[in-house]
Amino acid sequence: MKRAKLLKNQASFTASTESIKVVAQNIKALRIAWNALENGVTANTLANTIAFSSAIKLVVGGEVETLIRSDDLFTLNYILHDLGFIEEKPYYLLGTGTDNTLTYLKLILPVLLSTDKEVLVSLDYTAVTSVDTNLLTLQADYGDRPFPSKPIAFRYVTMNTATSFTEGDISVAGRKLIGLLIYSTTLTEVTTPDVSCAEIKLLVKRDEKYHGHWYALDAVEVDVEDTVLEAVLDNYRYIDMKDDPIPADDLKVAIKSMASATDAVRLIGVYQ
Repeated sequence: MKRAKLLKNQASFTASTESIKVVAQNIKALRIAWNALENGVTANTLANTIAFSSAIKLVVGGEVETLIRSDDLFTLNYILHDLGFIEEKPYYLLGTGTDNTLTYLKLILPVLLSTDKEVLVSLDYTAVTSVDTNLLTLQADYGDRPFPSKPIAFRYVTMNTATSFTEGDISVAGRKLIGLLIYSTTLTEVTTPDVSCAEIKLLVKRDEKYHGHWYALDAVEVDVEDTVLEAVLDNYRYIDMKDDPIPADDLKVAIKSMASATDAVRLIGVYQ
């Protein structure tokens, strides 16, 4: 039987939350809803709105299992929906440039965990421009259906790219990588195209298992006429490994830019 429990009910969200206890055994997901009011005649943008939390953290039995930014989770929700991990895509409502107009965003953090250990969730606060009266609603979805004893986990690293391969560590002991979301700061498609993460390699114990290119990776499919959403999602690509995961105990990533970019790349691993 499907059940739900409110952990935060339209609570003021003007500072980072405390560690919130999730008292449920078979946790399917956490639903995160942020809403606010415009504080002037300038509408908030989607890019700023989805970045309302710099860190959503899930801790199980004292161990950090998930650490992800809200803007990356927004993008990942589209992908996880298409892959069958969550039931819904994100929902958002932006202001119209009118004072005290509602603006709203809902995200889903899949957990898929059965445990008797203490489960805690927290959200770091990040200010969104052109709004005030920030409120947070947090709901735990759970039920009778059992899940694995470890949750699906999300971890991210940030590293600078270069014109030659630069390595980073995305290891998670005892886990397997089932997906990797990539955010490139630079994405230019003019006379001299450039991408922060044009090439990517995955190395298991120094053995190259994957070598891909930005232009060949999976993009998030949206209506191309939705230019607001497309402008956000266009900077992301995804590597789907759910059908053939790779061990993450000793897992490195190597990236390089296409032309001259030397800026930031975020790599968000999805682990089982």
